[in-house]
Amino acid sequence: MEKLIEGVVLEINQQIATVKISRHSECSNCGACPGDNAIILEAVDTIGSKAGQRVLIQSKETNMLLAAFLVYIFPLLAVGLGIAGGYYMTSLITVSPTLSMTLGGVIFGLAAIVIIKRLDLSLQSEKPMIIKTIK
Repeated sequence: MEKLIEGVVLEINQQIATVKISRHSECSNCGACPGDNAIILEAVDTIGSKAGQRVLIQSKETNMLLAAFLVYIFPLLAVGLGIAGGYYMTSLITVSPTLSMTLGGVIFGLAAIVIIKRLDLSLQSEKPMIIKTIK
């Protein structure tokens, strides 16, 4: 799902604009932020805006439940699967169970970290984009 946000361009560095946005509607009454200037984001400047202009930004919403699962639960499941696989491999190979379980957990845990890093890098390319200036 895509969301439109209004903001003011603070500065532009190559194709990346630093934009100050107002509080979003979900937290407009919470008072936890010290003010409207507390929320600053980077957006891809597709229209050649200048500092001080009010702009409209298009941002994709992320599924926070899926992100939390990937960051917290997926590595634990991978390590557990590696430990179980290492224990199973003990019966096939003559190695101590502690060593094979430890190696299985480490290998699967590192594989989970690599997968999460790749997903993070692919999602970073989906930065918000400035689509229009507001008069």
